Amino acid sequence: MNLVNIELENFRNYRNSTYSVGPLGSLIIGPNGCGKTNLLEAIAYCSIGKSIHFHHDEELLHFGERFFRAQGSFISDVGTPIKVALGYAEQRKLLKIDDLPIRQLSTLFEIVKIIYCAPEDHLLITGSPRFRRQYFDLAIAQLYPPYITALRHFLHMVQQRNAMLKKNYTKEEQISWNTSFATSLAEVWNYRNRYLTHINTAFKEIFKDVFPTSASITISYLPSLKMPLDSSIDDIVQYLSHLAEREKLLQRSLVGAHLDDYEFRLEGKKMRSYASQGQKRIAVIILKLIQAHLIEKVTGIKPILLFDDIFAELDAFHSEAIRNCINNHYQVFIASPKEDICLIWQGYPILRLGEEH
Repeated sequence: MNLVNIELENFRNYRNSTYSVGPLGSLIIGPNGCGKTNLLEAIAYCSIGKSIHFHHDEELLHFGERFFRAQGSFISDVGTPIKVALGYAEQRKLLKIDDLPIRQLSTLFEIVKIIYCAPEDHLLITGSPRFRRQYFDLAIAQLYPPYITALRHFLHMVQQRNAMLKKNYTKEEQISWNTSFATSLAEVWNYRNRYLTHINTAFKEIFKDVFPTSASITISYLPSLKMPLDSSIDDIVQYLSHLAEREKLLQRSLVGAHLDDYEFRLEGKKMRSYASQGQKRIAVIILKLIQAHLIEKVTGIKPILLFDDIFAELDAFHSEAIRNCINNHYQVFIASPKEDICLIWQGYPILRLGEEH
């Protein structure tokens, strides 16, 4: 799919702006602070209905304003026009798709697919477990939209189970809640396990000719509940029974998908500790390219790629390799303060941003 134009009103530093783009995408060039990242964030907002940087909606308002609107006009891979409009005012958000109000923001995951790449992506390897969970939850939802419902149900189950652990409860109540918790956890694990299987297979196969080290990268799942991801519900319930006294004492669930983590390895070694900064950056870029490949393969929708100044830290060889991997197959938006990006991405339209909008 391609973005055709985007209209912004009171979004970040954009008071009232419209940009039309072609099927290749655009090189967004301008000095730091002119709004390059904000424009990419607005495009991504039309895909997931929230800030890709996990900012609250009120933080996206233009200074002093009380509402904002972001509207993206897209065209599907079969030529069908799609209009996505999101508005925010008075702590309420309104989504319209083709001018029809839509109650569930998660509907966007079935329609628009966008992948955002930024310099801080190395935190997928070195950052907090929460950062990794947020990334993978979003990526899995883009591949399998029903995952959103499964994850929400699990998180709600955690809240209810924690509430139970804070009061007096019977053995029967405990077994009932543990069974519901285990059932919901098994569903979330199933989606995550499926996704990681796809990812690890792709690391070995897809880009090994361009990035030879990619074949040596694996991502492992680190469950807080020390069991295989394909464990039965009964086995999970049995494990939970061993934690009963500790959970009763601490009055909260001590294990679950909300506490699990992912670990990147290169040739069997933990990348967090042993990989160079360059290896970490390349690994996460390959991960995003694999994400694009899987989205297209599983959903039939070509995602739009957003690169937010990621090439400043890369050498010419790897920058060219990324260009060759994409090879005009996806619509791409690249933000950079430097003109030399035009040498690598020759033929791409240039959008120059100044200081004011």
